[in-house]
Amino acid sequence: MADYKSLKQNEYLFKQGDEPDNMYIVKSGQIGIYVTADGKNETQVATFGVGELIGELALFDKKDRSASAKALCDSSLVVLPYSALEKQLDTLPSWVKITMKTLSDKLRDTNRKLID
Repeated sequence: MADYKSLKQNEYLFKQGDEPDNMYIVKSGQIGIYVTADGKNETQVATFGVGELIGELALFDKKDRSASAKALCDSSLVVLPYSALEKQLDTLPSWVKITMKTLSDKLRDTNRKLID
């Protein structure tokens, strides 16, 4: 199910507004998370290191990427395709899926307010 992806320093994993397809676990290196409020200037809002998960929000709500992710140094990631994960999510009770989507929506809303 999982694959691997390598990034060079300053290479983007994905950009704000991209259509999502995977989530990732940082295997080595560091990934910076950036938001652009004015369409021009990026602001780094988070840093993720080894063992941390990136890109999970869209698994639950299918919305475009709310931020960009860029390698702060040469990095490698475990790629977890949504298509495979969705099959596993289908086995969960409906209330769990609704809860996860609600939490995802609230987190996106909070992120938007912080950016503005």
